Amino acid sequence: IISLIIVDLELTVSSLLAGAGIVGLALGFAFQDITANFISGVFIAFRKPIQVGDIIETGSFMGLVEEINLRVTVIRTFQGLHVIIPNKDIFQSAVTNYTKTDDRRIDLEVGVSYADNLEQVKEIAIKAVSNIPNLMPGREIELYYNAFGDSSINFILMIWIHYPNEAVYLKAKSDAIMAIKKAFDANDITIPFPIRTLDFGIKGGQTLSEMKT
Repeated sequence: IISLIIVDLELTVSSLLAGAGIVGLALGFAFQDITANFISGVFIAFRKPIQVGDIIETGSFMGLVEEINLRVTVIRTFQGLHVIIPNKDIFQSAVTNYTKTDDRRIDLEVGVSYADNLEQVKEIAIKAVSNIPNLMPGREIELYYNAFGDSSINFILMIWIHYPNEAVYLKAKSDAIMAIKKAFDANDITIPFPIRTLDFGIKGGQTLSEMKT
């Protein structure tokens, strides 16, 4: 650059510097995602928010972490698919790591008939799920009524289980549903179907018996 200035080629110097700036800017835009993924991979490697073998959920994907490198994280979904996620998406987005804690709560929403005794329903439902496998010791089973539905009074049943993997969670939830259904059937407690009542006789209308076929 000094030599070009000495021989009176300042315009050439300006052109070279401008060209270098444009090239640098273009390269910066071209490699920004690669750089962001690399830096995110370094942070993930040192801070370890997730590790190989963890069960995570990020975005619309949930599965087992199989590989973490400096550019991408690979998870295997429970449907057997491999999903390759850029590290910057992992680092910049909300990630749920189910492996970080040993316990997890199952929330079951159930409805019973308006004709049923709610105290009896509560007692039977809690007793029904008290013997399912993998319950966390020392954790109370809780039941709260929370809504008057169209055809039922609704409640939420909360159960804490030991969570080693997703299969155990799904099995515990399935066992709880079957236990509640069996206990309700044995005690004549109804889980009602949705009901719709049509009134044709309101405000000048006709009843069904008056309508011509």
